[in-house]
Amino acid sequence: MDRRHFLKYLSLAGLSFAVPSFPLPSRASGVPHPGPYWITINAAGGWDPSILCDPKGMTSANDPTPVNHYLQSEILEVGAFRCAPLEGNLEFFTRFANDLMIINGIDNGTNSHSVGTRHTWSGSMDPGGPSFAALVASTAETIPSLPYITNGGYGHTASLVVPTRIPNMDAIEAIAYPNYITPNNPDTGVFTEETWNRIQEARRARALRLQANQPLPPLQRAVENFAAAQSSDNELITLLTYLPDTLDNSTNPLLRQAQLALSSFKAGLTVSADLQVGGFDTHGNHDVTHPPRMLQILSAITFIMDEAEAHGIADKLYILVGSDMSRTPYYNDTNGKDHWSVGSMMLMGPGIPGGRVIGGTDATQRALTVSPTSLEFDPDGIRLTPGHVHASLRSLAGIAEHPNSIPFAVSDLLPLFT
Repeated sequence: MDRRHFLKYLSLAGLSFAVPSFPLPSRASGVPHPGPYWITINAAGGWDPSILCDPKGMTSANDPTPVNHYLQSEILEVGAFRCAPLEGNLEFFTRFANDLMIINGIDNGTNSHSVGTRHTWSGSMDPGGPSFAALVASTAETIPSLPYITNGGYGHTASLVVPTRIPNMDAIEAIAYPNYITPNNPDTGVFTEETWNRIQEARRARALRLQANQPLPPLQRAVENFAAAQSSDNELITLLTYLPDTLDNSTNPLLRQAQLALSSFKAGLTVSADLQVGGFDTHGNHDVTHPPRMLQILSAITFIMDEAEAHGIADKLYILVGSDMSRTPYYNDTNGKDHWSVGSMMLMGPGIPGGRVIGGTDATQRALTVSPTSLEFDPDGIRLTPGHVHASLRSLAGIAEHPNSIPFAVSDLLPLFT
């Protein structure tokens, strides 16, 4: 079977599985994943931490070059955190004051959306490396059926794991019951159950024949993954039993993405999931457009934690939040803010010290350097980068020395989580 025919067959398999040009790991084990679980939230377009976790206010109402249109004296303090006086911030930081870690002054080293997204979520500016979510999914002791779900952003896998994309979650039932005209209604079967079972058996036999006829191991594994994609019905039926009866239909796309991820975690089918919300590239009308987007992220984190607690997995769940870049510490001629390379990340989960702020920026949002040992501000210190965050995440997850991690080096390990 050549690659052209393989792609044709795969397109009929239901879910959208990535098809790299070199071998993927073999068939998923089917063993339920017990945790931990990882969620990344990408604020696509470049968010503005100065209206969230790294606040910068006006010196006075007559400030000729305001960073934001609130006063420095209005900045809120909640435990270790300082936050901007915008809707939702006080409630969010109050609730998660003991769980949340903020890292400010992260230098992404670029004003490019694509490079910044790659740097934030892989820890490197070099192309080709896997996202952290893909990497951690690929290192699970037993790989479940849908190990890595991605909703956009930087979803590169370096062919370490098969990603799953479900662009229209309303179609899950139709994909899960391909023999039924009406999902989950056996009375609407196109074939009788006996005939459908024979078709499935014939498919499995054909896959075995195709695999046996391939002279090269990469093509054998490609056929194996094709067969796995074709037989994903049972896994999706399992997922359906955990999905809520009604998926969220609000204007916040993160909530529906989160429902799918959390249900798949609970079903034991998934290790990690990328969530994404856009609209942060506010080159115009920043103060009107940007804060509601930021509030979507805070609302989503609250929703995720509430749902995770209801599912009984909150103590195994990690949430990582970041963006491809940030916004300038000044407004342009259209009351917007342009691209800026120094930003922030928010992290929470077991082993991540809560109630802690690391790093910072000066009054004009330029990164302050820190000691690589104490992480205190030090004029002779280093600038924090996404690579430092990823080195700590890999160490925390116990995968820093995993064979899948070693080819994709990031920065030196700093004591971010100790």
